[in-house]
Amino acid sequence: MERYSKIERGYRREMLLLQGQGCRWRRCAFCDYHEDRSSDPFAVNRPLLERVTGEFGILDVINSGSCLELDEESLSLLTEVVRDRKIETLWFEAHYMYRHHLADFAARFPSAEVKFRCGVESFDPGLRERWNKGIPREVTPDEIARWFQGVCLLCCTQGETRERIERDVAIAREKFEYASVNLFCNNHTAIRRDEELARWFRDELYPQLKEDPRLEILLDNTDLGVG
Repeated sequence: MERYSKIERGYRREMLLLQGQGCRWRRCAFCDYHEDRSSDPFAVNRPLLERVTGEFGILDVINSGSCLELDEESLSLLTEVVRDRKIETLWFEAHYMYRHHLADFAARFPSAEVKFRCGVESFDPGLRERWNKGIPREVTPDEIARWFQGVCLLCCTQGETRERIERDVAIAREKFEYASVNLFCNNHTAIRRDEELARWFRDELYPQLKEDPRLEILLDNTDLGVG
């Protein structure tokens, strides 16, 4: 598994896939990502953190869960790395349930501007419920944007529609400064990709979106060089 990459196109930055202690939500119907966990994640994370150069001034840190679930040793070293490598912008991912704790977490990194992404997957409340995302029905895109600067969208699973995908992308472009649009890849869960919808996405929608600097279109799980 690759855990460090340099993204040298579009939004240029260093990317880290740290190992966590396990996602505390761990109920999303489409996800087996939470299997990447350890009782001693620092053994994996320390050499990764030491690879950060700071050459772009931007560091993007993801893990198998939310950033607030990283172990204390990894977070302490990350704080040093951000300071010493002069990281100006620091991105994390977090579940919506942590929204009230993001400001305190960001305060650990006083030398950087800290931004957060939320894996909403869709702005359709019914679809989120079906996927068991843990974001209440009544939560609107504006409410999510109160806490998060970016979102992750998931598309092309069975039962979805083109209209829903296009609507989600339009909302993300309007409300957030960053969005990743992820083409679902089959995994160990029962959720399956709609191959006809995926062909439409690749052949018709992707060419319309790929030059938008606010969007990163991931046709494969490893398109950011980690995973």
